[in-house]
Order: sequence, then C-alpha cells, then structure tokens
Amino acid sequence: MLADLSKILRLSLALVAGSTVALYPVLDNASPAWADEDDEDEDEDDKDKDKDDEGEGEGEEEEVEDDPDQPPVTSGGLFTIKTYPQGELQRPLTLTKGITELRGGIGFDISNETAFETFGLSFDGRYGYQDNVELQAGFSGIKNFDVISAYAAFEGSIVYDFIDFRTGFSIDIVPGTTRVGIPIGFPFRYAPKPQVAVVALETAFQIQFDGKPDATPNVGIVVQPLPMLALVVKASLVIPEFNFKVDNIVVPASFAIQLSPNNKLDAGMDFRFSNLKPAADPVTMTTPKFYDDRFVLFFGQIRI
Repeated sequence: MLADLSKILRLSLALVAGSTVALYPVLDNASPAWADEDDEDEDEDDKDKDKDDEGEGEGEEEEVEDDPDQPPVTSGGLFTIKTYPQGELQRPLTLTKGITELRGGIGFDISNETAFETFGLSFDGRYGYQDNVELQAGFSGIKNFDVISAYAAFEGSIVYDFIDFRTGFSIDIVPGTTRVGIPIGFPFRYAPKPQVAVVALETAFQIQFDGKPDATPNVGIVVQPLPMLALVVKASLVIPEFNFKVDNIVVPASFAIQLSPNNKLDAGMDFRFSNLKPAADPVTMTTPKFYDDRFVLFFGQIRI
C-alpha cells in the first residue's frame, strides 16, 4: 500500500514539474509584452508633459516679450504718445521721456471801457527729458506787450503722479520795473473722485534777485464731467516779501474750459482776473469789482 502511494506522489510531482516547464516560455514571453506596453504609455506621458512644458514656456516668453512701442515700465502709468490719456485728470503730472507738448494762445483785454483795445500772445512748451523728469519754458506778452514774462524750469517727480518738485528762472517786465527770480514749487494733485481733483503749489514762493522772497502759493480744482471736457479753476496769492498785511495781498485767478477731441490735441478758453481783491482808488475812494479788469486767452495744445 505504501509503495503504491509513493508511486502516485512521484507521478503527481512529475506532472506538476512538467506543466511548470511547459508554461514558463509562455509566461516569459508575456512579461516583456506587458512591460513594453507600460513603457510606451510612460513614454507617451513624458512626451505630452514635455509638450505642455514647452507650451507653458512659450506662453511665458510671450508675456515678458518687450514691445518697442511701450515704455520701460508701464505699471506706473508711463504712457507713450499712442497711449496718452484723452482726459485731463488721467494724465501724469510729468511727461514721459521723449514726449513734447507745445501750447500757443492769443488773448484780448476785455476789461470795462477798454475791451479789445489791447491783445497778447503766449507760448509754452514741455519736454520729457527722462521718465518723470521734464523741462519747461514759456513766454507771454499782454497789453500790446507792455507786460512781458518769461520762464524756464525743471520739474521732477517726488512721489509718482502725486507730488513733484519744480524750480527754474523767471523774468517779469512791467513799465518801469524788471524783476528776476527763482520760483520754487511743489506741484501736487489729489483726486478724491475720478472726475474731480485738487491741484496746488505749482509755485510756493519765489526768490527775488533784487529783494526779499515773495510768497506765491496757488490752489485749483479740476472737474472732468466727460473725457473730452475739463473745467479748471485756479487762484493764487502773491504776497510781496512775505508781508501778510491785507492791503499787500494780490489774488489773481483764472477759469478755463478745455476740450480734448483726442489724446494729442487740446483747445479752449482761459478767463483771467488780475486781482480778486482790488485796492480802493486813492482819489475816488471807491473799490472796483474784481471782474472789471479781465483778460481772455484762446489756446491750442499739441503733443508729439
């Protein structure tokens, strides 16, 4: 009996061994096939990933690619002549490098009893010497050029589009008097709303070559109901030698209407009053109205 069981066990082991040997080539051939498919899938995934990486790289290159028509930095609002804003309140305080702004005007005295008997001319220019740094110059002559003024100035940004520093050279000629000085200003603009801004201190004081400095602060309001329309009201205090006696203070003022059909051209009218606080006539002892002495200027402005 044991001999028969031993024969059956040896036969079973032989069959199992034979089956394993017979199946080994099949399993051996199948394993490389599965491995190849996995490798191919991984290769395709790697290729897709490489393509995605290349696409992302190309997109990033396009984003950082420099446009020759744009300024070096645009996040600060350094406009080119093509992108310069149409609206007065959206324009920066100083011109971008390379932009030139020219302004010319003709005006007439429209005072009581002397309206249109005298005229005047004015010319002003600004040039963007560097980004946030500009050079300025201007000339005006009124009352048939009996009153002449001229200036040259430098203006640079302290805090971009909020406050600048301005200084230069000025000369004022009236019959019998010539004054030469160095004006100092800190022009600033604050816009509590997109359509309204306060501007001030284009001049703060002026150092005179022939005497003590004069206080010359000014303040104004700019209202822009439409992108192409701006209303500008300004007033100044002229206080010779910082003498704040009431009778010593002169308050010139102006009201301007400006139309901007596009971002390169402006045109308008500027109404000027020589003194909102005129002095009493020493002979008649009467005080004239501030609007009795007035001047209107028609101007045009271009940026190139």
